[in-house]
Amino acid sequence: MGFAKIIIDEVNKLAKEKDAKKVTAVKIIMGELLLINPEQLNFWFKALTQGTIIEGAKLDISFVKPKIICTICGKNYNQPVGLCEKCGGFVKVEGGKEIVIEKVEMEV
Repeated sequence: MGFAKIIIDEVNKLAKEKDAKKVTAVKIIMGELLLINPEQLNFWFKALTQGTIIEGAKLDISFVKPKIICTICGKNYNQPVGLCEKCGGFVKVEGGKEIVIEKVEMEV
């Protein structure tokens, strides 16, 4: 419920700034490392927007993978690893934990 509330609060703030009468769609990008279940997010989004100008808006969720890079040799990985399989170096994780409201469609 927490992430849904954060998204709704930000969309409400934007809608008020634009004097919107209705929000029809919200597109968000979320990092896979947040481990958010899209069905649960949709459920809470619908539940928490009832009776608001966001009620009935389509929630479009896209996920972005983290970048996992060896700090020594620069090898990239798609999945988390403890140590680099190529050189044994430590890896760093970049991204994959973000929430970005990419687009909000409104009727003004």
